[in-house]
Formats: sequence, C-alpha cells, structure tokens
Amino acid sequence: MSDKKYYYYDHESCSFVEVEAQRTKTYGHIVAMLIGAVALAWVITWGLDYTIGTPQELALQAENQALQEQLSKAEKRMETFQERLSDLASSDKKLYRTLLGAAPLSDDVRRAGVGGTDPYQKFDRFSKNTAKLLQKTAGQIDRLQRQINVQNESYRELFRRTRERESWLKHMPALLPAEGPIVSGYGKRTHPLLGVKKMHTGIDIALDEGAPVSATGNGVVKRAKFLPNYGNFIEVEHRETNYSTLYAHLSKIGDNIEPGVKVKRGETIGLSGNSGRSTGPHLHYEVRNSEGHTLDPVRFFVPSMTPEKYQRLRKQANESTTSLD
Repeated sequence: MSDKKYYYYDHESCSFVEVEAQRTKTYGHIVAMLIGAVALAWVITWGLDYTIGTPQELALQAENQALQEQLSKAEKRMETFQERLSDLASSDKKLYRTLLGAAPLSDDVRRAGVGGTDPYQKFDRFSKNTAKLLQKTAGQIDRLQRQINVQNESYRELFRRTRERESWLKHMPALLPAEGPIVSGYGKRTHPLLGVKKMHTGIDIALDEGAPVSATGNGVVKRAKFLPNYGNFIEVEHRETNYSTLYAHLSKIGDNIEPGVKVKRGETIGLSGNSGRSTGPHLHYEVRNSEGHTLDPVRFFVPSMTPEKYQRLRKQANESTTSLD
C-alpha cells in the first residue's frame, strides 16, 4: 500500500487538507444513505404487507369472500326448500291424511329435533363471522334432511294406505249385478207367494232367463249351490270390505264357479232364471255384513253403473293407458 498522501488547499481555512480524510467522510455519507434506503424499503414492505397483504393472502381473502357469498346463496335456497317442504307437510296433514283416514303427525315429530352435544364445534376455529355462517348453514342442512326423512316416511305410510284403499275399493260391491230395472226394493213388503208382510232382504232385478249376472266386486266364492228358497245361488265374500253378496234364482251357476274361486268385478258368474221360490225370471241380490245381517244394496251402488257400462269404461281406460305408452 502506498504511503503517499495527497492534499489540497482549502481557501476558506487557508490550509492544506488531506484528501483521504474527505474520502472517508464521503464513504460515511454513502453508508448512511444505504442504511436509510434499506430501512425505508423495510418500512414500505411492512406497510404493504400490513395494509394490502401478500399475493397468497390476497388470493385467500378472495377465496374466502367467494365461499361466504356461495354460503349466503345456499342459505337463501335452503330457505326456499324449507318453505316448499312446509307446503308439502301442510298438504300431507290437511288433505292426504284426512282422505286416507291416517292420524296426523304431530308438530314435534315434523320438527325432527335432536339433542346432545353441539355437532358444530369444529367451526369454532374459524373467524366469528365465518363460524357463525357455517354453523347456521350446516344446521339448516341437517334440519332439512331430518324433515325430509320424516316426510318420506309419511309418504311411504300414505302409499301403503293408498294401496290398501285401492284394494278395498276393488272389493266393494259397487256395481249393479245385471242389466235390468229394479222391480222390488229392500225392506218389508207383501210376499208375492205367501201374501203376508215379510222382510225382503235384498232387491229384485227383472231379467229375461239366461241374462248374464256379474260379480259386483272382487272377491272369493263362499257358496255356490241350490237351496229351496234361493234356488241356484252364489255367495261371494269381499274380504277386504267385510261384506258379502248373494245372487239367487239363477238358471245356471257359471262354469268353474265353486267355493274358493276368486272372481273379479264385472265378471259373469251365472245366468238369471226362475229357480227356487220365485214367481218369474229375475235376480234376487243381497249385500250382507260380516255378522250376516243384510243391508240395503242400493247404498252400495255407484249410480247407473251397470256391468256393461263398467266393462266399457275399463276398456276405454286400458286403451288410454296403452296410447300413452
């Protein structure tokens, strides 16, 4: 290293000043400026991080905002679902269960509440607003799920009852058993042979001999034989309804019509006649309850629903179903 020293003349101090000392001072200024610049850069960076955040933080903030917006939308949609579910529950209670004779579900059952520990504690680790929103949304979803399960179970019960009622209706003796006018009703009358007041336990339908006689509802043949009073007759049990029907004074009992055979509504089971204690060709028709007491058959008829009209309506219904397929 050189020992040479350099000086310059300072006119203000009227003396020579060593150049090296001035350089050191300059270096000091430079170092101070650098330190200041670094400090200023750190302050600026810290300020930006604190007020704006890093790109990763900005991305997370945007994602969190989007999730909160989606949760808010989901909350509104669930409120709509809740209203629709309430409408279904109202129809279930006021209409379907009333029509099918089912006991209404209590409000407590429909609310489908649960007890025990808080199932949403896992959301407490998030911010207060986020945790509150998540807990509310999760609670709505769980409540809807429970109420939907209750409604589904209710519909399963109503569907079962509907199937039972459908079967019951098919067994109900609702047809006129033959195409002809009713010439004698149910109740006390003067007996045409004995000439005394006597209970007429059914109705008489005027028919030509050999006219078809139809089962008035689905059922099982209980008896098919001859008795002096009824002549050739058939008794059909409609077990679903606890009723039975009796068709008397037949000229012929249908082929294969014997005890235990199933018959369907509108099916021809015999032919009208004048057998037994009768003054002329006609059909004597009775309806009895499970205790064997006779009932007025007119109470069971669908107005003017004759076997011929019934078969025609069935054919039209089948054709309509086929065309839809």
